[in-house]
Amino acid sequence: MADMSEGQVLRIATRGSALALEQARRVKQGLCRPAEILVVKTSGDIHRDVPLGQQQGVGFFTKEIERALLEGRADLAVHSLKDLPVDLAPGLELAAVLERDETGDVLLVHPEVHRHDLPFPVAPGARVGASSMRRQALLAACRPDLQPVAIRGNVPTRLRKCRQHEVDCLVLSRAGLVRLGLDPTPLLAYDLNPEQWPGAAGQGVIAVECRAGDDDARRAAAGLDHGPTRSCVATERALLRAYGAGCHAPFGCWAWSPGRGSFRLRVAAPGRDGRFRLARYAGADLESMAGEAEAWLRAGCPEGEHTRACEEEQWLTQPARWWS
Repeated sequence: MADMSEGQVLRIATRGSALALEQARRVKQGLCRPAEILVVKTSGDIHRDVPLGQQQGVGFFTKEIERALLEGRADLAVHSLKDLPVDLAPGLELAAVLERDETGDVLLVHPEVHRHDLPFPVAPGARVGASSMRRQALLAACRPDLQPVAIRGNVPTRLRKCRQHEVDCLVLSRAGLVRLGLDPTPLLAYDLNPEQWPGAAGQGVIAVECRAGDDDARRAAAGLDHGPTRSCVATERALLRAYGAGCHAPFGCWAWSPGRGSFRLRVAAPGRDGRFRLARYAGADLESMAGEAEAWLRAGCPEGEHTRACEEEQWLTQPARWWS
């Protein structure tokens, strides 16, 4: 593909939410070329009444943005990687995977249902705004007495609904709250331990997509790419593919390196008996660990050596580190 002029302005396609625009601005600032932002409305933005678990097909938040790329209306597209299908649309590729921000979830609790004496500090029977099937499955595993409530809307909208007590508490991505710098007051904020409550595959990561073979766009985004993050999220997305479900499935996965050449991996999914289980792996060879985890998934997520809790994982929630 012929290169564009070095002075030509790149067009960055993104959704129009406050979070999506903040992510696109971050990418724009990191490019080695001038760029402008093109807002694209997706199916997820139009059909806000459809629960995430009832979406038909894949790419609920991405396919219209990818179409803008393929039709030449945009040169780059910015996504939350967790929303991007594991199999990209034909003719597209990942130009850059930014360094991961926060990987975990945050629990936001309305003061009227706060119970500081409980490991999951929410009163029995409370209504929890948790739209994703992963969050609902984790919630049922740790607190089956609570009532998951499908809640849609952008991050500020969900916060408003909880403040107005339409739900008693919320589970949201910490990365989104940090990027927007939102103050959740008067809601009480707790970090959920990602080693016990793993995020979605690719959670906390911004991805930049371009047309396959578009060397100019790829070069412009090259400085944003973070190799260690790309390797870890490639493992997470490969395991999601092996599980055989979409990016909004009841599936959690987190791969990371604590340093000194070692890796850790957490995979959470429902077994054939219906129980939601968490498997833990550690070692120096991430590829080998991923192979073991894939075998565990294909075997139906049985109880075994890798599903036993580790001592350092004993906490489930703790008062959140502040971000705003």
